[in-house]
Amino acid sequence: MLPDLRALLPAEAIQFFTNDLDAQWHHTLLCIQSEECCALIVSALVLWRLLGRVSSLQYSCGDVTRDISAASQNALFELLQQPGALLNVA
Repeated sequence: MLPDLRALLPAEAIQFFTNDLDAQWHHTLLCIQSEECCALIVSALVLWRLLGRVSSLQYSCGDVTRDISAASQNALFELLQQPGALLNVA
């Protein structure tokens, strides 16, 4: 999925970090929260969900954490636009 995001998003709009030290490795993506970047990420997430490559989406922003695995495309876009939004994709 990371190569897909790298191909979709402008290089200056994203930074990738990989954590190989934890028991379960994961990637962190820092992205500029422009409408264009959020729209591209949401499109990729919706497609990956349809293809079965994404089984879980966990959203957090401040003290709020919730499962948004079944969220609509519009809801995902609105949530990603929130300042400080974090999305865990599994």
